[in-house]
Amino acid sequence: MTTGPRTAAGTPVQEVRAAARRQARTLSGGLAVTLGVVLAFLLVVAFVLLDYRFDQDPHRLVKILLGGAVFGGILLQPRLGLFVLPVATPFLPWMPRIPLPGINVLNVLLLSVFLPWAVARVLRREPLFRPNRLGGTLLAIVALAALSIVRGAAFPTGYLYDGGDAALQLFRSAMTFAVYFIALTMARGERDRRRYAWALVIGLLVESVVTIAYGRNGRGARALGSFGQSNDLGAFVAMFTVFVAAQLPAARNWLARAVLAAGMVAGAAATVLSVSRGAVIALAVGLLYVGLRSSRLLTALLVLAAVGWPLWAPDYLKERMAGTTVEVEGSDAVALEGAAQTRVDTWKAIVKVVSEHPVEGVGFAGLGYVLPGVGEELGIEVKDSSHNTFLRFLSELGIFGLLLFLVLLWRCWKLSQDGLRAARSPFDRQLAVGLGAATLALVISCAFGDRFFNILITGNFWLACALVNDLLLERQREAA
Repeated sequence: MTTGPRTAAGTPVQEVRAAARRQARTLSGGLAVTLGVVLAFLLVVAFVLLDYRFDQDPHRLVKILLGGAVFGGILLQPRLGLFVLPVATPFLPWMPRIPLPGINVLNVLLLSVFLPWAVARVLRREPLFRPNRLGGTLLAIVALAALSIVRGAAFPTGYLYDGGDAALQLFRSAMTFAVYFIALTMARGERDRRRYAWALVIGLLVESVVTIAYGRNGRGARALGSFGQSNDLGAFVAMFTVFVAAQLPAARNWLARAVLAAGMVAGAAATVLSVSRGAVIALAVGLLYVGLRSSRLLTALLVLAAVGWPLWAPDYLKERMAGTTVEVEGSDAVALEGAAQTRVDTWKAIVKVVSEHPVEGVGFAGLGYVLPGVGEELGIEVKDSSHNTFLRFLSELGIFGLLLFLVLLWRCWKLSQDGLRAARSPFDRQLAVGLGAATLALVISCAFGDRFFNILITGNFWLACALVNDLLLERQREAA
């Protein structure tokens, strides 16, 4: 028995539902247009006020407009944000500062990328987080650092220890690690891996072009790029030049090969312009690893370049690489030049700090409070930081902190080697090779400076780790 007549469209209930859907679509379209008109009007009003009332420069208005457009696009399409992130990361120093403790452009960008995607996935009742290879060690480092802050604030080993400032620095460092977790959660499958690997390539290419355009504009005629610091710039471009070089053998067409080759050449040029000894060594070792894993021809070319470097290297680079010593006036003896001597004296002061606090360290971000007093006690001039990541971990977090750091570096290397064995396509294989080369470059850079906690340097590295981790999860899923 029916409750109403049937029609070609179906039952009355179905017709009512269809009509409701049509009205909802009409309302949604009208509402979207209305909201768009209102938003456009508000933007026009805002720009008029900024231009005529607050007398803002036109270039600032353009930056605001572009930033607003990108931010809106990220909210609507979070995967776009994950693509923009590795391109924008090197240019974070150029972004406007947010006058709130612990809040900066990076945090806003990460949350804007992740939260809309995560909310949509939760509403669809889909799993959010995935198994990972590095998360446990990263979280252990953060936990140990947090414990050291509590101990340092309660029982400071130096003349002063600001627990609040140390906690803020730890929060910012932890947000650096968030790139790994967010990228691993969002990047799924070879298509995503290709997309975000190209984002890393573009990030290097843009930074290298900016560095070349500015030239050696920093102190000592050394390039600064967007980083504002030559050694940090050198560490970044060296790390991702070797990553890009690893992608060349897997390029599918001439255009991809041309872009990758341009990125590798521009990255190498930017490394030279930084005149960073650690970066040049990291670049050479990383490229040699890529050659040994990928191409005999590339290996032979690199060996020839290394042997003949005095012939092609610019004079300023040769002077920097060979200028670690100077003659002592009035004698035949030689001594370390000023910067190298200060660095060695800093390491001597750190060794004394470690001898007094070998297990517990002086607390996260506490070395800067202790070094001046130790340097004065020893009668030597010291720098304001460790200039060596390994010594920083040992002096601030003790022997256990250093062990965790070494374990993390080993896990990154192991991740690349496991990726090599699991790869089934040339792209996945070279992606793993690139991570291995970048890991070697990071290790060398950390030996020459405090590079690990700097988002500008390692943010894109954690994205590369997430891509290889996704490769391994894909193989595990196929095997299951």
